[in-house]
Amino acid sequence: MDENKLNYNNPRVHRADQDFAVAWVKNYGKGRVFYSTFGHTPEAWKRSDVQAMYREAVKWALGLEPGDATPRPKP
Repeated sequence: MDENKLNYNNPRVHRADQDFAVAWVKNYGKGRVFYSTFGHTPEAWKRSDVQAMYREAVKWALGLEPGDATPRPKP
């Protein structure tokens, strides 16, 4: 995501503070890659949904959980 190209006046952009967390996955050879920018406030780490995202991402990256990381074309 290129934040310089975002139109913050667009009603579909919902972050007035311009702080966007980013996460993505991909297959790499026989392995799996999970990436996150860790763009969360200290309070976010206490949220069960954020904790679950990282817990499940680690399990997926280790091959303990199934998941589709097929690249998709940009909309």
